[in-house]
Amino acid sequence: MKVNSEIFRAYDIRGTFKDQLSQELIFKVGQAIGSKVLLANSNKIYVGRDGRNSGEEISNLFIKGVLSTGCDVIYIGLVHTPLLYFATFEGETKNGVMITGSHNPKEYNGFKIVLNNISLKAEEIQDIKLKIEEENFITGNGKLSEESFDKAYENAIASKIEIKNKIKVVLDCGNGSGSILGPKVLKTYSSELTELFCEVDGDFPNHHPDPSEPSNLAHLIKAVKDKNADIGIALDGDGDRLGVVDSEGKIIFPDRYLALMASEILKKNKSRKIVYDIKCSNQLGEVIKENNGIPIMTKTGHSYIKSEISKSNAILGGEMSGHIFYNDNWYGFDDGIFAALKLLEILSSKESTTHEVFNKFTQLFNTPEIKIAVEDDEKFEIVEQLKVKLKPEGYNSILIDGLRLENKDCWGLVRASNTTPSLILRFEANTEQKLMEIQELFQKTLLEISTNLKFLN
Repeated sequence: MKVNSEIFRAYDIRGTFKDQLSQELIFKVGQAIGSKVLLANSNKIYVGRDGRNSGEEISNLFIKGVLSTGCDVIYIGLVHTPLLYFATFEGETKNGVMITGSHNPKEYNGFKIVLNNISLKAEEIQDIKLKIEEENFITGNGKLSEESFDKAYENAIASKIEIKNKIKVVLDCGNGSGSILGPKVLKTYSSELTELFCEVDGDFPNHHPDPSEPSNLAHLIKAVKDKNADIGIALDGDGDRLGVVDSEGKIIFPDRYLALMASEILKKNKSRKIVYDIKCSNQLGEVIKENNGIPIMTKTGHSYIKSEISKSNAILGGEMSGHIFYNDNWYGFDDGIFAALKLLEILSSKESTTHEVFNKFTQLFNTPEIKIAVEDDEKFEIVEQLKVKLKPEGYNSILIDGLRLENKDCWGLVRASNTTPSLILRFEANTEQKLMEIQELFQKTLLEISTNLKFLN
């Protein structure tokens, strides 16, 4: 079968339904993954889905494909993605597939794949593509069963979280699948919980479920101010990412709240490693070192972060998109709800306001993630050309993921998104002037490579 290579991405399979993700292809993805499970000397896999309108149809097709190989399926229903990960640690098999479009627009859907507790990436995803192209599948008759992990997850959290003084919280689930357990769990650990858009709706009628976009936090900011809340929490479409707003309605970027988490976790874990992605502030690395930790910068993507955590036995990981990975008395997977609770745990022990707590961490002049629309077949080539063309004197080049240029005063990054047809940019500097200079340097060179790029800040 001929397949669209664009949907087999760096750490998942993702595309539009029924255009890129046809019914036939979905069935064959099930056949390929079921075959991989059996070839790995296992015979069961957990399957869950988020709340997108296409989720039920896709999950039915996918499950039929898996069952046709002889691999058994345990269906856990409509859940947030971390619950699928949780099942693979606490259930009877270490294999799982989450059917989710994550933070992408409603017409998207896809598959996050875990085999033997390892999130597949790069070459493993391409192996699934090859199996489909060659139609190299095992055949058999698998069995379908159902199981719920809601209560086990709640109990596991209860044994790990200790809140000293409960605080007022506003929670925005963005109509995603985090709506199922998010309000219930956070209500237990807050003095007062205000819920925004905590009903699952695959049309996402209120705002796009991506907390890394500042515009999507407008409702949360207003509610925090109106309710005089201590903190605002936002989840993405499948509940594995965390957005944060402080007591004054200021957006706290993930590298800033990760700095707080790092400083706290290192109090009892000296000389441990903490992983963060290439989009994060240099200040994060400095905070880790100041607190006797070891910073490790790595590629963007939940699979890459998890892989590095496992490889280096890091105690904590995170990335600018809001994925946070606790590997201290937890499982090391990304979980927006658990990360929110750890943040409440930290903040509840402080006498200062959340605004004051976060302000203790120096904030330089910086940008959020800037996205520039680029065709999937062009974005990687543009980045490669940029690496060759942009070599200014006095800057160090970091090529872990895209191109990051930095000196003592500033840094800038361009990388190709692994999930959308776009380039991702971010900049930071000690002064506003230096921030403008590094942005202009990148922008000028990118326009020399492609005059069609649209820079909208």
